[in-house]
Amino acid sequence: MRPMLAFDTSTPCARVAVLSFEGDCLATAEKVAARHSSHLLRLCDEVLRATGATVADLAAIACGAGPGSFTGLRVGLAVAKGLALADRIPLVLVSSLDALAVDLSRSEGESLVLPCIDAGKGQVYGRLYRAGETPVPIGSDELVLLPEDLCRLVQEQAVGAAVVAGGNGVDRYQEVFRAQLGAEAVRFQVAGPSALAVGRLARARLARGEHDDLETSVPRYGRLPDITKPKAAL
Repeated sequence: MRPMLAFDTSTPCARVAVLSFEGDCLATAEKVAARHSSHLLRLCDEVLRATGATVADLAAIACGAGPGSFTGLRVGLAVAKGLALADRIPLVLVSSLDALAVDLSRSEGESLVLPCIDAGKGQVYGRLYRAGETPVPIGSDELVLLPEDLCRLVQEQAVGAAVVAGGNGVDRYQEVFRAQLGAEAVRFQVAGPSALAVGRLARARLARGEHDDLETSVPRYGRLPDITKPKAAL
């Protein structure tokens, strides 16, 4: 069966993997940097060479669509589209928060998980999930809030149930999460969103006959970029 290439660039750590059709990890690579434009293609080449596969061999390319770093998301999706275009390989996008929820569920086995990705400006992207192989979100929206406000909302949604929180948003504001959710609820330095979680969620979408359009797909920024068109002169 043909393999899948998966990656996520929503955080300062770009994570790349090749998965088998069954969802097993065949090769991984990662690199931490302020920008991913200089090394993402090299990481993709590294994992493909490790498995003996070429881009033309791929059944699909899976990409974390965000929310997260605006620049990182643009680089990730641009690389995913560029690799998919020549051979018309299916492009499958998944939420980076969904993928991080998978990572938290797999490592902790908890009932409720709160993946958080740093949003800058003192805020985090977050969403509460019922844990599982395919975590189920509680609430309809991916949120961008001050960590204090997110914790208060999550406590209301959880209705007294224990919550496990993790991700680079939690790492940055760990004192807030410890104070409001309890020290036992916080997991630091979670290795996610992982490329393996992105690939497994994408595989589920492919099994349902779903994929994304190469021309119209855009990242899930979570909020509007700071750079906007200049106002017209009066």
